[in-house]
Amino acid sequence: MKTDTITASGSARVGTPPANGRWVNVVTVICWFGFFSEGYDMGSLGAVLPTLMADPVWRLSAASAGLIASAALLGMAIGAYSFGLLSDRIGRRRCYLTCLALFSTASGFAALAPAPWLLGALRFVAGVGIGGIIPVCAALTTEFAGKDGVNRQFAIMYSGYSLGIFASALVSYFLAAEMGWRIVIGLGAVPLLLLPFIARALPESLVFLVRKGLSAKAADLALRFGIELPSAEQAAPSSVEKPGLRALFSAGRSRATIGFWLATFFSMILVYGLNTWLPKIMRDSGYELGSSIMFLGVFALASSAGGVILGWLADRIGRSSAIILAFSAGAVAILLLSMHWPLAVTYGVVALAGLGTVAAAVMVTSYLSSYFPAGLRATAVGCCVSFSRLGAVCGPLIGAAIVQAGLPVAWNFYAFALIALFTGASILIVPQIAVQRAH
Repeated sequence: MKTDTITASGSARVGTPPANGRWVNVVTVICWFGFFSEGYDMGSLGAVLPTLMADPVWRLSAASAGLIASAALLGMAIGAYSFGLLSDRIGRRRCYLTCLALFSTASGFAALAPAPWLLGALRFVAGVGIGGIIPVCAALTTEFAGKDGVNRQFAIMYSGYSLGIFASALVSYFLAAEMGWRIVIGLGAVPLLLLPFIARALPESLVFLVRKGLSAKAADLALRFGIELPSAEQAAPSSVEKPGLRALFSAGRSRATIGFWLATFFSMILVYGLNTWLPKIMRDSGYELGSSIMFLGVFALASSAGGVILGWLADRIGRSSAIILAFSAGAVAILLLSMHWPLAVTYGVVALAGLGTVAAAVMVTSYLSSYFPAGLRATAVGCCVSFSRLGAVCGPLIGAAIVQAGLPVAWNFYAFALIALFTGASILIVPQIAVQRAH
């Protein structure tokens, strides 16, 4: 029985016009592009990691490579928390544009880094922007999707992350061997070219506009997008307490907050551990370099399609059940990777692992974004994503520790499979109650 269906969170609305799919898609596409750019940026380092570690000048150890990968993740923790709070206070549009410009610029300079420490520092700066764009996009997509299209629009938006990783794998496959790792990293600066167009097309949050007294502008946007307009009372900060960490542990929200934090913490260990080390792990398992890089591409592509599949499944059996089922399937798939299969079978298992890790993590974020009231949404996602970055930092370091300890390759799969089970179990902590969702 579906017990965790969530309808609009906390906002009585007035005047519900028919949904305008054309304008809804504008926000979804812009947020999709933000996640695509983030996915490319994060996936590019994992895709070039074998080439980077083979660089005869730098001669990076596994531990040094893991630290460079984790630098961006540490920056993401800071960015997610900071911009999550800021977007509920100064506007989500402004924060989106700032974050996209920040990590794209840092990626361009990272490609020119003359030393490993500077590469790590620039990855940290990029991570701040990447972390910040996550809660902003989650809040904007949820708000503008309309009450009947949240799961679908959220899944489409989040598919950009996986497709970005897939794009980084393709670019690395075709360019890294001939042109080196710098060109792959440097292409992360391309979003800067589209920034002026995005600035013109991206609307501001209706909740933010109403809170600032710009109700007429908010009403025009509500009519254009076919979504309900929040009342002044519901948009006011006093209706959900002042956005901040304390609000997440008040009014009976503590258990849900803890459950979401644990689930995202463990899921980020999976996502960033596998994104960073999958090509190297599969290479060490006996597969050729080209196949090892394409495993990352298949992993990412399956994650993208899997998000849509899980969104459909969640509408039928409930989000909690869909999330637990997905992570359980992911654990089984990861264990199967510890055995050597024919190449075609291995691609299928890697695809299932992508659905049961990255796509399942998308569902956790979607659930979280809809669980809390509108005025607290970006704060809730930002704080949770910030905490989860600790898991993201641990992911690459776990792979590095296993390599450094000289343990068999299979230990990577055992560790990540166990973490997948922990992730699914964590979502059981979240109370399965019907709450109202504010768009």
